[in-house]
Amino acid sequence: MTASPPGAIILVSYMTRKDGPSRARLLAQRRQEADRLPPLIDVMRGTLLRYLLTCGKPACRCHRSPKDRHGPYWYVAVSYAGSRQRRYLIPAEHVGRARRGISIYKKVWAGLCRISEINLELLKLQR
Repeated sequence: MTASPPGAIILVSYMTRKDGPSRARLLAQRRQEADRLPPLIDVMRGTLLRYLLTCGKPACRCHRSPKDRHGPYWYVAVSYAGSRQRRYLIPAEHVGRARRGISIYKKVWAGLCRISEINLELLKLQR
């Protein structure tokens, strides 16, 4: 590599594939994706589960008909490493809050995946 003469202007251009997005467009898309992420304050990871249960009393009505089972009982189930799962019993009045939190989590996760894809494309352009 030769040294540039003093006062020379060096122009650097980023080559892009003809079919691929430009660096500026990718940066703009990444900013838009980040701006679309919902606030994280109520985010909740897990799955909402609804259970109707049969009790241990043989004479109870819940044994005669499935529609007479006890409940519904609501749980948020969260999976952890090593195939462990934890279930949290929640009151019926908090089901809406749990649904919203889980929905936010899904939106955040999808947005992070899209941002990650854009970042990978930006890395490819820097080759």
